[in-house]
Amino acid sequence: MDRSVGLKKRTSFAWLFIPFLVLIFLSFALFIERKGISYTVSHKPASFLDPMQEDEQFTPTEDVDPEILVLFDSGDIVGDTSYSTVAATLDNMAIPYKAVDLDDTFEISIYDHRAIIISLVELARIDFLLDELMQWVEDGGKLMFAIRPENTAALSLVAPDLGIADLGKGLTKVNGIEFIDNVLPGTAGMQFGLDYMKHTSLPVTLSDSADLLAVSADGKGHPLIWTISHGEGRIVFINSDQYIDKPSRGLIGAAFSRLYDTFIHPVINASVFYIDDFPAPFPEGKDEKIFSQFNRDIQSFYLNVWWPDMQTLKEKYKLEYSSVVIETYSYQIEPPFKYTAKQDEIFQYFGGLILRDGGEVGLHGFNHIPLCKKEDGKNQVLDYPVWKSTEDMQAAVRELQAFTLSKLPDAPVHMYVPPSNMLCDEARGWLPEVLPNLKIIASIYLPDAKIPGYVQEFEEAPDGVIEFPRIASGYAPDNFMYWAAANEMWLHYTAGHFVHPDDVLDSYRSKDLSWTDMRETLDEYLLWLYSAMPNVRNLTASEGGMAVQRYARVMPSYECSLEGCQVDLENFYDEAWFLMHTGRTPIRVINGDFSRVGEDRFLIEALSNRIFIEFEAEG
Repeated sequence: MDRSVGLKKRTSFAWLFIPFLVLIFLSFALFIERKGISYTVSHKPASFLDPMQEDEQFTPTEDVDPEILVLFDSGDIVGDTSYSTVAATLDNMAIPYKAVDLDDTFEISIYDHRAIIISLVELARIDFLLDELMQWVEDGGKLMFAIRPENTAALSLVAPDLGIADLGKGLTKVNGIEFIDNVLPGTAGMQFGLDYMKHTSLPVTLSDSADLLAVSADGKGHPLIWTISHGEGRIVFINSDQYIDKPSRGLIGAAFSRLYDTFIHPVINASVFYIDDFPAPFPEGKDEKIFSQFNRDIQSFYLNVWWPDMQTLKEKYKLEYSSVVIETYSYQIEPPFKYTAKQDEIFQYFGGLILRDGGEVGLHGFNHIPLCKKEDGKNQVLDYPVWKSTEDMQAAVRELQAFTLSKLPDAPVHMYVPPSNMLCDEARGWLPEVLPNLKIIASIYLPDAKIPGYVQEFEEAPDGVIEFPRIASGYAPDNFMYWAAANEMWLHYTAGHFVHPDDVLDSYRSKDLSWTDMRETLDEYLLWLYSAMPNVRNLTASEGGMAVQRYARVMPSYECSLEGCQVDLENFYDEAWFLMHTGRTPIRVINGDFSRVGEDRFLIEALSNRIFIEFEAEG
């Protein structure tokens, strides 16, 4: 997602030193010295945790005595993909589960479990179990269909128990999804995926007792997600084969939560906003579109229009900018690597402003060439040159670090963002050795079929580096980015967004919008984001990494009753955060705090390894 497909840095810019100084003095009365803005680095109470020792490694959730059973069929490609998404979702919610592959010899004892997730298309594999499943639900079990099954005779027999009043023949095709309520935060009434969600669904008419949560967005209003009570139990049915990929994990988790009266899971609670390629050399000269709108050359535009507008957004949404340095846009891939742009002021001025305002400056690249060699076969995809040796790559990284610290000597350089979000395995292995202060790598969360990006999870890697991926990008996020962001709001209560200053100069990446339109479109996105995710913490990348450490290590267990929920936490350090979905009303949290972040959604802060969420008495 970094940069746009097929685009790269192509131009090496020459810099006019004296005219730039004159522009600086005319544009900014506050820019008094060439040393840049005076700043102090602010330190938040949170800190990085010590690396885990080998004997501190946690037991995988699958090995814990599980209350959740997941049925899947590895011989069914679509169903197996669905299972992978379900399993990753449960792992991210720290929920123990047992997985049974119907492609193996197996025995199923459903009464050993409180909830069952069916993650397979070929329902004939468990036709023999359907009647027993319905009885189990009636006795209090919780059943979720994570993917639309095939239309079988056995399914038609249990259809009324599933909330289906009429089941037609075969399958039907519909597009997109429209939410009836906030299944995902901030999505009630919103439509997603008309052009990228092509559902194959069961042709159903629902009974009046079913609670419809989402329909197709193509005007047909076809039921896609619903819940229904059956006896003492509950069923969630996803009538689609589309929610089997990584962007849909939040939806899977949110649907699963509807099986419970009260559902709690750990979250990161962090929103991090990145500015890539910043500080970096600004191009000289004029851009026709910018000059026609603002009557300014490129440098004057960035100094007098772009940056003030970015500051306005920062103040409006209380953003903490995390920026990453590009030293030069040359294609130099052989040493000696040396700074030659001669625009010290741009780095010191803007870097100083970022740090002065409580933000963070990290590393991006000596130039914008990903750390990959010819045999990796990745740089060639975007027509980048390839590095000839490991030693050359390491020398370029060391130069970047030395350069950044020479311009911003008090900046704690803990973060690295790979150019074009591409990072090859060998370089990933030696980066912590070359950058001893490296704590965080921030690349991308979602894979892109056209770019071999460095795709991450929110986790601590075995070498102790924290993986903190970004989720969305650009000044004009499209519908898919809204979709991805909404899913991550629910799953991790987190947001990671990045922009490039020079997106404004590229017609493809700017979508041919003017800067005014881009600024307003980004403002609309941020307004939606922060309205849907109240009380989220705006953090720097390092602070976000600290939050990921605490999230990734904590192992919660819950015991809920009508009076409230007790939450016990293994591997608790100093804080932990949870999202709670409930129809009850919490009145206090012993050893913690809470805030309402939705009609039936609450953000819980734990300040001890045991908390108790007390509910208001009913009646």
